[in-house]
Order: sequence, then C-alpha cells, then structure tokens
Amino acid sequence: MKNKKIISLICALAMIFTMFSAITVNAADAKGIDLSADISKDNKTITVNATAVGTEGALSNFTIAMTVPEGVTTDNVKAESASTQSLTTNVADGILYVGFLDMSGKGVTFADNKLVTITISLPTALTDDVTMTLTDEAGIQDNNGAIYVSDGMKASSVTVIPSGKPTPKPTSPARPTIAPVPTVNPDVTPVPTDVPVVGKGIGLTSSISSDNKTITVNATASGTEGALSNFTIAMTVPEGVTTDNVKAESASTQSLTTNVADGILYVGFLDMSGKGVTFADNKLVTITISLPTALTAPVALTLTDEAGIQDNNGAVYVSDGMTAASTVVTPSTEPVPTVNPVKTVALKSVVSTGYGDAIKAAKDAGKDVYLTVDVKKGDQDAVYGEDYEAVYNGKTLTEAEYKNLISGYTDADMADVINGLTYNIYNSSVNNVSTTVNAIDAEGNAEQIVDPKDNTLTPAKPTAKPSEPSISVKASSTTVEFDKKFTVTATVKNAKDGAKVAFTTDDDEKYAVIFGTPTEINSKGETKATYVANDKPGTVTITATYKDTEGNEKSASVKVTVKKASTTTGGNDGTTSGGGPGIIAPGNTGAVTTPNTNTNYKPDFQDLDSVEWARTAINGLAMRGMINGRDQYTFDPNANITRAEYCQILMGAINALNAKGESTFADVPSTAWYYNAVSVASQLGIVSGYGDGNFGPNDLITRQDMALMTYKTAKIMNKSLEPVNAEITFEDSHEISDYAFEAVMTLQKAGIINGMTDTTFEPHSNATRAQSAKVIFDTFVDAQ
Repeated sequence: MKNKKIISLICALAMIFTMFSAITVNAADAKGIDLSADISKDNKTITVNATAVGTEGALSNFTIAMTVPEGVTTDNVKAESASTQSLTTNVADGILYVGFLDMSGKGVTFADNKLVTITISLPTALTDDVTMTLTDEAGIQDNNGAIYVSDGMKASSVTVIPSGKPTPKPTSPARPTIAPVPTVNPDVTPVPTDVPVVGKGIGLTSSISSDNKTITVNATASGTEGALSNFTIAMTVPEGVTTDNVKAESASTQSLTTNVADGILYVGFLDMSGKGVTFADNKLVTITISLPTALTAPVALTLTDEAGIQDNNGAVYVSDGMTAASTVVTPSTEPVPTVNPVKTVALKSVVSTGYGDAIKAAKDAGKDVYLTVDVKKGDQDAVYGEDYEAVYNGKTLTEAEYKNLISGYTDADMADVINGLTYNIYNSSVNNVSTTVNAIDAEGNAEQIVDPKDNTLTPAKPTAKPSEPSISVKASSTTVEFDKKFTVTATVKNAKDGAKVAFTTDDDEKYAVIFGTPTEINSKGETKATYVANDKPGTVTITATYKDTEGNEKSASVKVTVKKASTTTGGNDGTTSGGGPGIIAPGNTGAVTTPNTNTNYKPDFQDLDSVEWARTAINGLAMRGMINGRDQYTFDPNANITRAEYCQILMGAINALNAKGESTFADVPSTAWYYNAVSVASQLGIVSGYGDGNFGPNDLITRQDMALMTYKTAKIMNKSLEPVNAEITFEDSHEISDYAFEAVMTLQKAGIINGMTDTTFEPHSNATRAQSAKVIFDTFVDAQ
C-alpha cells in the first residue's frame, strides 16, 4: 500500500470506521468519486460538486483530496454537505482535503449520491485553464469496503476554463481494484493477556483506581521516526462504556476526536498544519475511562484493525500488519480498611436551643440561612475523611456532599440538617466541634443568628454569601405621545465580569422602536436605551436583560403607554418636529420654518468637546426641537445614524412631518415611526431607495447619500447653494458614485460639507450624528 500523505483528512482523524480494512468491491461497479465544476462570470469563484459513483448502501466516510489553483488557502474554501454531520477542510501544499466521517457508526445515505459542494474563492481572477485532479489520498467507503486512488480508484479530474469558453466533459472514475475479504473466525475469544507492540506501532499500558471504577490507559508511539502526521487508537473497551465515559488528553495543542461505537473506543489525532507533530517521550495520549459499574474480572483492552500511526516513513495499521497491542486491566483486590470512630458527635448537641425560631424568623424576612461548622484538632482544622466524616440520616457523605449540605444553597430544611447530621471522629486529638447558624440578606450582609451552645466552643466566622447581580428598570415617562422619544434606564447592582444589558420589547416594534445603540453600563451601574413611540396607540413592555460571563441572567421590565399626539404640536419622533398637513409643493420656500422653537430650553450636552465644529449646529437644532440627545447630558455625536433617522430629521427641517404621502417601499411598513418622513421624501423625489423595492431604513447612511438627500431637499425648497469655496479635488473623488457626485461637489463649494481630511472625502463611510446635525443646520437653519 502506498504511503498516504494524510490518509485522508478524516481517515487520519481516526480511520474510525474501518477506513483501511480490507477492500471489497462489487466487480460490476466502478466505485469512486466523480467531479464536476463551473466558474462564476467574474472568474473568481469555482464551484466543484463531488458525486459518489458505484457505491452500495450507506457511506462510512469519504475524502476529497484534490489539486487546487495556486494561492488557494483553507480560508478560501467552503464545503457544504446534505449530511448534518460536520466536514473537515484543509489546504496544504496545493492540495485541498475535504473529509467526512460518520460518527454514528450507522453510515449516511446521500441523496442522488451528491457528497459535497465545494466553493473556492480565488485570490485573483482565473485567466488560464486549470485542471483539478484527485490525488492518491482521495477515497470512499460504503458497505462493501473502502477504495482509494492509491489502491486503484480512478483519479477523477475536472478542467475549469475561464468564463466565456466551453467547459470539457469531466472524466469518470475507473473500475477499482478488487481486494480479497479477510477471513475472520467469530468464535475465537481473545485471551486477556498483555501483548506488547513489535516494530513501528502503538503500545498500551493501563492502571485502575482502588474502587475499580476508573481505568487509565497510556498509548505510546513505538519505532516511529520524525514527526507524526496522525494516529488512531481503536481499542476494545468494557461493556457499557459510552463516549460520555471517556476523556482523552494529549500533549499536542491540536484537538483529538473521541467516539465509542459497538464496544470500540476510537481516539483520533490529525495534524492540520501539514508539518507533523513531535510527542515528548513518544507519549501519544492518556485515556481515562469511567466505568458505569466497578470492574469485577480482568479485561483486555486490545487494538483493532483500524488502529494505526503515520510518521515520516509512511503509515502502518493493524489491518496492514501492525501488532494489535493489548493491555490487561485487573480489578484491584486491595482491602479497604475498616476504621471505627473514636466517638460520634450529633450536630444538634452542639447547637444552642431556640435555633428553630431564629431560622424561621430569618427565612420569613427573606434571608438565606446556612451553617458554619468547625472541627478542630488542637489549633488546626481537622482533615475530612482522615480525622472525621459526616453522616446524614445514616449515609456517610463525601466531602463534596457534606459541604453542599451545610452550605445553605440546597433545598434541605435547616432543622432536618441539624437533627440528621452526626460526626464520626476517627482521631482522638479532635477536641472541638462548634457551629453557628448564619443568615444573609439580599445585599450580601451576613449575621450570626444562633450563638454556640456554650462559651467553651469556638464560634466559626460567618462567610458572606457572594453578592448576586440584580437589575431594575424605569422609563423617563410611562405615557408617551406618537413620535416622541423616551429613555429607558436599567440599573445594575453587583455586576460581574463581562456584564452586558440588552433591551427587548414584547410588541415586535409595533408601539415603540429603539433609537440608536444602548449605552454601556457606566460607573453608576446604569445603561440607557432611547426609544421612539410609533404611530399606533397601545402599551409596550420593555425588558432589560442582564447577562455576564459567569452565567448569571436577570431581567426587569417597565410598561410604557403610547397615545395619540396632541393636535396642536404636530408629530415628533424625538429627533425632529413637524409642521402643517399637506404635501409640500416643490419650490414652496414658505414651508421652511423654525419648528417648535423653545427659547426657554438650553441644551446641556456634556460630550461635545470632540466635535467643537458642530457644537452650534447640535445645540441649535436641539433648541428648536429638531433633534434630541440620548439623554439630557449625552448627545453621542460620533455615533452613526440610519437612513430613516436622517430622512426624519431632514423632513422635520422643512416642516414636512405632518404632510401625507404613501410609501411603495417593501421595507417601510405603515406602522413605522419613520413612515411619513420616508413617504413624503419619496413623493418629492428626495429618496428613491436601492432600486429593488427597498429603502433600507435601518441601514447606516453613507456620507455621499447624506449629501444627496440634502442637496435634493435644498433644490426643492429653492435654498441657495451658491459657491463660497473653491472646488476641492479630493484624492478619492473617483470613489464618489456618479449619482451623488454633483450633490457632493455642490455642497462642498457651498461650504456645507467638508472632507474627512483636507484631501479625502470618504463617500462610503457612514455619517455621524454630529456631521448630520452640521449639514442640516447649515443648509436649512443657519442660512435663513
């Protein structure tokens, strides 16, 4: 058998289901793998379909090992199969390996024999024909055995021609070489005896715990040279052992695969780097097997045919002649010593009377109750299991069970614990068993509620229960008019590492929609989200959910009622205000007013230092009710803004929010808070969407689209856009889309919009809240 470079990406993972057992093939079939391919019009994406040919029944595994164009890496490849079981993918030395292994042991049937679709994203467009061919490692296994290119399977290939040329017909796999079926005598029962490995292979040693419930097996490489590409431990295990009973650990940082099927344990290792791995002292893997019941008779753990190993000189498997090493595990017969206690102490004898009333009072007050018990040997703590043990209602407890029982975090009734717990003292030097009963309130404050029985016993210091995180939530207003903004504040106490708060509504944004991005938890434990009331009356429940990396999850909710807006103030989504009803005729400059001016309101945003150039614009719009901050002190100037939000502010700037329009955009529902703004802007020709029937209201607006909307609105309103600056030739002006070029350059010369630097405009970057405020203020307010 030829030396297989990786033996297949999955074979090497473990050869887990007779990957290299003797080959049996129906001579009437040409069993193998067929390839077909096509390429995208831009010649940058190749799609390869691999199909099983001549197979019978379910498939145990297959490997696509195929040459690929130069420059293709693992990151360029995506493999998809109809099977729910995962594929492994790797590219090494110009060869793409895609491997499938059925971990159930039953095999998988692929509809229409379609094994896998492989998508290859080329680093550069293909210019010349390229042929992708199966290499020696490619193969497939069905009910009749395995066949590989190295064993006679046809090395199917497919030629990919750049788009525009005819594609040649792919070659078909040839008839495989037929190998004889080995004869196995099923009546032979293996004798439990140690069998050492001879020559190159895998040796086994084992040990068993004193309770005969845990077997530890060490597998060691023997006779190998250089780094190892892969190995498979395929070994018999005692009856009843499942995958959940097994843990495998290796010194290599690369992962192992573990599976138990039909009484065989498979542990597979595959080097994915293509360089091989050197194992210190040839120690391959330590396998820990937790037996479901204690072992009562010797058992041999023996390597089966699938076990094998590959080094620089090639691969060898038990099926090819490697020694089927075995190790015998014999139950431990070491007697367990019987130790009689020096004395027995009942817990209730060292707890003062009246503890029942104290415990009841603490629990009625919502406190957690727990015990602290000290067992002393002189001035030192006695050792559990050596100096003493606890017995609860006749059962001797392990140390973990004992600590859990008295921790107070179980459902056990404290009175039952005290009455049912006794201590067996095995060391006469143990001279003190003392206890206190403690209570902890919701804030984590601990107090001793029952004193020791007498002063001769040393009370234990109570340990405070870890503070649990908690969350509360409130809204800036519980009754909100249509299109008004409101803030929901969540307050977190005792936040843990990795704490996050997420906001959700129970109405699927029917009554309220989140506006912008919620803030992070601040030093006060607060995080805030801004919402906009939708144009439908009703009550929405907003829930804030706390989660952290320790697995804690807490939630709190607040109800907000949305009602019809006042007929005298016009609509307002919290970012803009509206004017009178009716669609605005183009050129109607009389519609441009200062909406809802409130000279008594003075903005007090504390986060504008980084955008000093926009301070006047932001405060000017806020004073006029055209835009709000996240809260009274936070504007969040560097956050991005959506297309719907910018359209809403823009329509507010021309007093058009109460105008009536109809939207034809598929993604702008009539219940959305931005529906009127987008509808009016669409009827005026200010927005036209993406051309596919969608507007993209929640997409972040780009700088060039912000310029285009503003420019069109200014033209409709007859706003003067006379040049005041010389035209700047931006270095990236070629990146400005044709549809937005005139708008960008007109607003630049009019002194309304600038570049991100002196020489670049960055048309496709997302606009910020500060930039949006400055452009709208300079165009429609400051110019009045």
